[in-house]
Amino acid sequence: MTRKTALVAGALSLVMAGCTALPEVWPNRVTSDAAPVPISEAEDLIRSLFESPDWEGTGGEMEARLAWMTPALAEASWRLASVTDNIGVGMEPSVGSIYIFVTEARYSRRATPWGAEVHVRFLNTNEPRETWFEMVQTPDGWRVADIVGRDPITGRTWRYTDQMAEVFAAVARGEGPRDPS
Repeated sequence: MTRKTALVAGALSLVMAGCTALPEVWPNRVTSDAAPVPISEAEDLIRSLFESPDWEGTGGEMEARLAWMTPALAEASWRLASVTDNIGVGMEPSVGSIYIFVTEARYSRRATPWGAEVHVRFLNTNEPRETWFEMVQTPDGWRVADIVGRDPITGRTWRYTDQMAEVFAAVARGEGPRDPS
């Protein structure tokens, strides 16, 4: 564990100590004994999100989050929204912007040891973006366990769970959320 990871994990632990129990946020990267579900269904889930005109990204009601996130990720994002007045991490990590206006999305998928990864390249507000959705199988089907984004122009990369940990740590220090850009 790197020093930065240890600090962020420690800060997140401190913040979580004041909350009710929070299940593990990061993906459970163990192979599942469940009957395999085709990874094409993982891509179908992400495609349905990007093509929905009403999709609120990582925001919205808990029921909407649970429809595509693991319960642990949905719970963490819900708590983050509540402690930050719905600011969250300062942008929508699914699209790398504060706005969700996706066009020209192209999808690819691959199997991983813990499930699947769906890669989406797209324009968001006419800016090129790309996002990887780390997916695991749950009793309710494929769900997103983490989101990794990269801005092809700047090369900047982020991980949603890391961003959440940083914002929880800032809140624990008495600071508000910061715009990650």
